Amino acid sequence: MTARKKVGFIGLGAMGRGAVGNLIAKGFDVVGCDVRPEALEWLQAQGGVPANSLAEMAGQVSVVVCFVVNSQQTETVLFGDNGLVGKLAAGTVFITCSTMDPGYVRALEGRLAQHSIWLVDAPVTGGAVGAERGQLTIMGSGKREAFELARPVLETFGTRVHYLGAAGCGAQMKILNQLLCGVHLAAAGEALALARRQGLPLDLTLEILCSGAAGSWMLADRGPRMIAGKFDDITSAVDIFVKDMSLVLDATRESRFPAALAHAAYLAFLGTAARGLGAQDDSAVTTAYEVATKS
Repeated sequence: MTARKKVGFIGLGAMGRGAVGNLIAKGFDVVGCDVRPEALEWLQAQGGVPANSLAEMAGQVSVVVCFVVNSQQTETVLFGDNGLVGKLAAGTVFITCSTMDPGYVRALEGRLAQHSIWLVDAPVTGGAVGAERGQLTIMGSGKREAFELARPVLETFGTRVHYLGAAGCGAQMKILNQLLCGVHLAAAGEALALARRQGLPLDLTLEILCSGAAGSWMLADRGPRMIAGKFDDITSAVDIFVKDMSLVLDATRESRFPAALAHAAYLAFLGTAARGLGAQDDSAVTTAYEVATKS
């Protein structure tokens, strides 16, 4: 794939913006779509080209990167009113970076093949910071030929780009990733809520826990916001983890696998969302334990 190749991009949220910034910085022209006008204004300021519709984008690109939230949004992008299917040229590579059900992904590959579109299932991990730095880990799957066509694009925002095999394998790996992320995040929230309850100095508690065997990436990254009690609506939201942990639980049911820790973490996120904090960043899960420990 040569420099200045045009790449379509859908979904200019926190993760998507980081990926787009790296695509532009590393020699790709980006034609982007997003439902929010301010996101398109941001893209134009970065040197990208806003598209007024998916059809307008489809006519210009041979690779599309999709960073929407879930399978429902992916379905709308592809098959909804004014969706991409029927507008993309034969041989186009559609790269989906969303966390989705593996069964849906496997079926999607066949559906797109009927329209001569390649699917690359490529969920990512590393957060908004990793996307901005071009340091995401990418769990790719699909036809090997399609993956190799996508690789130059993926390598602009991923430093660890892995190929796992048939479509759906990437989605399966992301579910394992989210199981651990969700459990680690909920456990961090529980521990810091208990420290608050016991009257320990929270800054020092976080420093000590992060410095030893109890440390985790989630504790170090989310801990400062947890102890400050300040949650934004920019980073990954509680509702995202409600969705992702639901996918984890679906996978455990299908596998007849008793995942007690995953269930406990899911309930922590669901309880937080039920109190109206679903749009807040996922570090707000610590409030689930603070409420539970009040006398």
